[in-house]
Amino acid sequence: MARMTRDCWIVLGLVGVLVGATVALVFRPQGRQLYELRTQIATRQNVLESDAQKVAVVPEMLRQVQEMKQRYRDFDRKLPKRKELGGFLREISGNLSEERLANQLIEPGNPSREELFNTLPIVMKFRGSYLSLASFLKRLDEMQRLSRVEKLKIDCNAKDDSAALDIEVLLDIYFTES
Repeated sequence: MARMTRDCWIVLGLVGVLVGATVALVFRPQGRQLYELRTQIATRQNVLESDAQKVAVVPEMLRQVQEMKQRYRDFDRKLPKRKELGGFLREISGNLSEERLANQLIEPGNPSREELFNTLPIVMKFRGSYLSLASFLKRLDEMQRLSRVEKLKIDCNAKDDSAALDIEVLLDIYFTES
C-alpha cells in the first residue's frame, strides 16, 4: 500500500507536470494569440465604423455634383472677342427673319466693363406672333454665344385686328477684351 501511494504520487506528479506543461506551452500562447486577434478585430471594427461615417457623405456629395453640373451646364459657352460681334448680329438677324418677325430694329448699346469681361446691351424691336417669339428665344438659348435676355416687353397692338405683337427685347452679350 505504501508502494501504491508512492506510485499514485508519481502519477499525480507526472499528470501535474503534463497539465502545467500543456498550460504553459499550449493554452497561454493560444490565449495571448486570441487576445491579440480580439484586439485586432476591435481595431478593425473601429476603422470600419469611421470609414462608414466617411462614406456616408458620398451620396450627398454626388447630389451636390449633379446640382453643380446642372447649374454650370452652359459654362462652356463661348465668350468671344469683341471683333466677333458682327457675326453674332448677322446670326440674330437671320434668326429673326427665319421666324418671320417683321419690322426688325437691332440697336447695340454702349459696352460696360466688368472685372473679367465686358457686356454689350442690344435692344431688338420687332413684330410677330407669340409662337414666333418663343421659337426665336429658344434659338437664342441654343446659340454657342453667351447671352442673356435682360428684359422682354410684349405689347398687343389694339389698332390692328391681327395677332401680331409688338416685341422689345433687351439682350446682353458678353465678350472679353480684344
